[in-house]
Amino acid sequence: SVDSTDKKDWWAFQRGQRPELPTAVSASNPLDRFILTTLVDHHLSFSPEADRRTLLRRVTLDLTGLPPTPEAVVAFTEDKSPDAYERVVDRLLSSNRYGERWARHWLDVVHFGETHGYDKDKPRPNAWPYRDYVIQALNQDKNYSRFIEEQLAGDVLFPNDPQAVVATGFIAAGPWDFVGHVELPITKTDGLIARYNDRDDMVMTTMSTFQSLTVHCARCHDHKFDPISQREYYQLQAVFAGVDRADRPFDADATVWQVRRELLAEKKTLLLESNRLASIRAGVSNATTADFDMAITGKRSAVARAQAERASPGNGYHSAIEKEENVEKWVEIDLGKEQPITEIRLLAARPVDFPDTPGFGFPRRFTVQGHGENSPPAVIGDYTNSDFPNPKSEPVSLSVAAQPLRFIRIVANKLWKRSEDYVFALAEIEVFAGTNNVARDATVTALDSIEAGRWSKKFLVDGFDSRALLASSETGRSEAEKLKTLEWELQRLREQRVDAVDAVLSTAHLRQEKTAANRLIEIGHVLKAMPEPGQVYAAASDFPPNGSFHPATRPRAVHLLARGDVKRPGEMLSAGSLGCVEGPEATFPADDVENEGQRRAALARWITHPKNFLTRRSIVNRVWHYHFGRGLVDTPNDFGHMGSTPTHPELLDWLAYWFLEHDESLKQLHRLMVTSATYRQSSADRVAATKVDSGNRWLWRMNRQRLDAEQFHDTLLLISGKLDPAIGGPSVREFQFKDDHSPVYDYAGFNPSEFGLERRSVYRFIVRSIPDPLLEAYDCPDAATLTPTRSTTITALQALANLNDAFVLRQSAHLARHLRAKGDLAQQIDWGYRMVLLRSPRADEVDRLMPYTKQFGLENFCRLLFNLSEFQFID
Repeated sequence: SVDSTDKKDWWAFQRGQRPELPTAVSASNPLDRFILTTLVDHHLSFSPEADRRTLLRRVTLDLTGLPPTPEAVVAFTEDKSPDAYERVVDRLLSSNRYGERWARHWLDVVHFGETHGYDKDKPRPNAWPYRDYVIQALNQDKNYSRFIEEQLAGDVLFPNDPQAVVATGFIAAGPWDFVGHVELPITKTDGLIARYNDRDDMVMTTMSTFQSLTVHCARCHDHKFDPISQREYYQLQAVFAGVDRADRPFDADATVWQVRRELLAEKKTLLLESNRLASIRAGVSNATTADFDMAITGKRSAVARAQAERASPGNGYHSAIEKEENVEKWVEIDLGKEQPITEIRLLAARPVDFPDTPGFGFPRRFTVQGHGENSPPAVIGDYTNSDFPNPKSEPVSLSVAAQPLRFIRIVANKLWKRSEDYVFALAEIEVFAGTNNVARDATVTALDSIEAGRWSKKFLVDGFDSRALLASSETGRSEAEKLKTLEWELQRLREQRVDAVDAVLSTAHLRQEKTAANRLIEIGHVLKAMPEPGQVYAAASDFPPNGSFHPATRPRAVHLLARGDVKRPGEMLSAGSLGCVEGPEATFPADDVENEGQRRAALARWITHPKNFLTRRSIVNRVWHYHFGRGLVDTPNDFGHMGSTPTHPELLDWLAYWFLEHDESLKQLHRLMVTSATYRQSSADRVAATKVDSGNRWLWRMNRQRLDAEQFHDTLLLISGKLDPAIGGPSVREFQFKDDHSPVYDYAGFNPSEFGLERRSVYRFIVRSIPDPLLEAYDCPDAATLTPTRSTTITALQALANLNDAFVLRQSAHLARHLRAKGDLAQQIDWGYRMVLLRSPRADEVDRLMPYTKQFGLENFCRLLFNLSEFQFID
């Protein structure tokens, strides 16, 4: 492990100064100066530039995911102008194919999928608009900070842009537990765990993608290696406490979107006002005044004590005895159903067996929590910041604004000292809905309890406070008579208030309700006449309930969980970020509990703050990784102590500064990298250089890379003449689907001739549980996990798939039909080479392939070409 005093003293957490360009070497591209300086230090040099065919194939596949045409190779080879290569790069970056290719990289990083994953891997038919948003944003060369802000809080920061709503599909890109959300309520342990897991995925995706940090490792304890506390982790969970993953409406047309948004906002306001007026009507019968309530409250316990005449059956609840004071204990009452709670009263014990100890067992630090049947636990009273004064014989009262609650839990974090040990005890919990104590004889559960003698959980709600009792029954009768008089006077006051409120409601409020009702009808007609909105699976806080899955009316309570255990909630936390990142302020503004979006907006601004240097280091390293086969830091999702250190730290920082100063343009960053001499080197091995740097860490040659799954798939379509160039739209399902209890995805049974199956692989429907067999063989990643770097394997399975997969066989047949129109067999072989390998065959290759093709046919000749290493690899 790493010494905690040294955790912040790490390159990733230091902003650093902009490095000066090296002057010991000369190069037109500044990147090459850094690389050459390191090579010279290791007694190495650049390899020669790759030949033009190799270079054009490399950069075309790199930027667009598709190979160049034979005609493009001839044109580039014959173009002797000094800027020929730069013009090729500009043309490729201007192509819509660029966005399709680099969107696939981004979707890997955010583990985008179109099914939920987990046990019931149900489809998400509306996930695809987020994929199209990424393609469009990259093709537009959207400023990277704007790209981040739209994905985290576009609906808040850019409300007039409908695509900013679609962009929040980033938050919903990962897997989602259907059973844990729809079939299990949040009041159940497994349902609550599912909610915490869901927010964990949101935190992990956000911080791994934009900060290259493993913040999620701090879920159960402070991060063992990096300066990230468990508290900071749960503050980040609180950022997403108000959103879920669900289908969300949007309009492609910005004008229609703005009108619809304004109408829906007005409709929501009118409905809230209508509900408020209805609440006034419902609450009229419970009208009361503070003066009379206080009088009644002050007499209620005295009457109960007098009437008990020392007949209290028990002292109340008593926890197990502990040797330490900072041990968590809790006791909870179940009211049986949700009730509009107005007051909670805690009565300290003064048991007959300890008559001289008023306030016996009352905790020194504690929280009072409550929740309804379908709402998460919320803190009603938090007394954990300092020791609570012992109330002795006085009740502790908490006011609750008629909140619908069923469960009330008292969590003690610091216990009462008895002698040489520590306990938690209460005589009684009273919970009032108006003037009615609804806690009487409720069900009581606890972490632990002494069930012996006069101590028991049931005595906590038996109606006796078990403190010192009044001396005589006469006093009790007198107090009872006073109480009866007060209650009669209170009832008269209620009747008077009923008349007064009814009078108000019958005039101004009634007119207001009628106006609101008429306007709601008008809005309904206008909305019905508008075009049907699109739907996107994205971050949502307003959606139709589905089983136990309900939207949050306000951000849910997020507690610091002891060892990550939902059964051990600690302090409730507000939204915030990481203090270890030098620059932006990690403490967010005070929460507006009605506006969850401000939390996401605050995090988005924290990430994009110009002083957050980690954001820029992370993205320039990712782009470098995809161009050169390995990042300057070869752990793109982990810049912490357990990740790698940069091979060229000065270059990484220089690139980060350069990126920030060039409007955070990804296209300009691509151009800078692919026009460098470092990128244009040959990939051929050099024995002497290999002895010095066998892993090519110092980039003395270009790294050879294998076609990835999507490049292989799309290249076959292009070469065979079957590639559908359509851009965007719903994803293509290359499987038969059966929507069962657990859905069935059958790749073997689908009809390959169906429309749309010849589109680019970025438009395929991505199933988490059952991946596409051909693409899986070529190391297409599992969409259930973040994939910053893909595995690259060389297996016999790939060769078998290439020779026998139905898709490959179809493309071989299509190419063969195309070749038959090219002349005799020798010309057909020549054209096959030019289309697949972008060169003509050598004489010895023709001599070997002529008899093979005569015997086995052009289809098998095409399959053979597709299996050649020269085709499978990018030099």
